[in-house]
Amino acid sequence: MCDYSLHSIKSRPAKVGDKLITRDFGTGTRGFAASEDRSVAVCVLPGTELSFSQDVTCLATGLLPWRGRVVGHNTARLRRITTRWNFQTGGSRS
Repeated sequence: MCDYSLHSIKSRPAKVGDKLITRDFGTGTRGFAASEDRSVAVCVLPGTELSFSQDVTCLATGLLPWRGRVVGHNTARLRRITTRWNFQTGGSRS
């Protein structure tokens, strides 16, 4: 999944066996990048299972109490939470 804020960044779909890194692309979000080319965002599909080389840690922001918290897992499966967005504008409902 590529976040909407990465649409201006060169990207490609993930492939089986990819070695990915996390990166701040300077668009207000972090994402996965190709290890061979850090400028390319790698988009992963819902249902993709990722295996990390070490336990995942939360990024310290200074605003949240997670500072250096280790999640304690080294695998993740991406899920789609919703397939439809329902935006209301102008404070009115139709």
